Amino acid sequence: MAERNEGAVKRQRVAVVESALANIDVVSQFAAFLEAKDLCQVKATCKALGSANDDAAINGLSVTEEAARRAYEGASDEEKAMLPRYIDESWTELYHHLLMLRARLTFDQLVGIDIEYRDGDKAAVRSFGGRTSAVCGNHVMRAGKHWATFTCTTTTLYNLSVGVIRPLPGWEKRGLDSFNPALREFRSHLLRERTVRWEGDVDYCCFYVYGQCYCSNWEGTDSQRCHWEGIDDYDRRIKTLGMLLDLDIGTLSLYQNGRRLGTLKDGLAGVYCWITCLGGNRGDESVSIKRGYDLNDV
Repeated sequence: MAERNEGAVKRQRVAVVESALANIDVVSQFAAFLEAKDLCQVKATCKALGSANDDAAINGLSVTEEAARRAYEGASDEEKAMLPRYIDESWTELYHHLLMLRARLTFDQLVGIDIEYRDGDKAAVRSFGGRTSAVCGNHVMRAGKHWATFTCTTTTLYNLSVGVIRPLPGWEKRGLDSFNPALREFRSHLLRERTVRWEGDVDYCCFYVYGQCYCSNWEGTDSQRCHWEGIDDYDRRIKTLGMLLDLDIGTLSLYQNGRRLGTLKDGLAGVYCWITCLGGNRGDESVSIKRGYDLNDV
């Protein structure tokens, strides 16, 4: 008798939980405390939340998808302008990008063996040898205006660059000894990553701290030098650089001392991530990144 009573109590508790999970308001509050990957895990492990074909579904969406949709709809107009939804994109994926847009910028992908985080900070990297790259792989930019501040420390001006590149998922796991998107040996591999979200013909654009800018669509034999109008006003001694990726008009611009120096490249379209490429003498290069740029920095 005691065992039957205990079983009845457990079933009652489960019924109460399932009833709560069927309430979209409850799930929406619950989702506010989760990252998108955690919401996906809940969706995969809990039928009541993950199915779009049962009584808990709302307007053809699973409860978790509806919760993610509501979170996006609650975003600011500026955030929505930076994150238009793709036709083939789930609301949970879009929710992930919304969370990344609100988070501090970090170099989530370190590609090459001679690179590490500086003092354990994922927003700062240092090189101690060969050619390497650090990509903000979780922070994909698709529309609107995006600001970043790079602070560089180097004694080898010709090797350090900052800029934008197409998303390269999984490249930090390839075990590459070195990587720089300007090198010919990587072009065929990079082109295999192309998706329908790559628009236009600028697949990467990097500004080297000695003053020149190069870009490519990885289909030619060499990167193209960008003849930008602000090079005469650029001061190599100042290592804090502001960058504005304006996907409304397709430009990448450079700022220094709170002043716009000029457009590095136009014609940018589709999706991009911030990147820095290093590769000088041992231990003499480091770069940090943060979201935004202070136009009053003079």
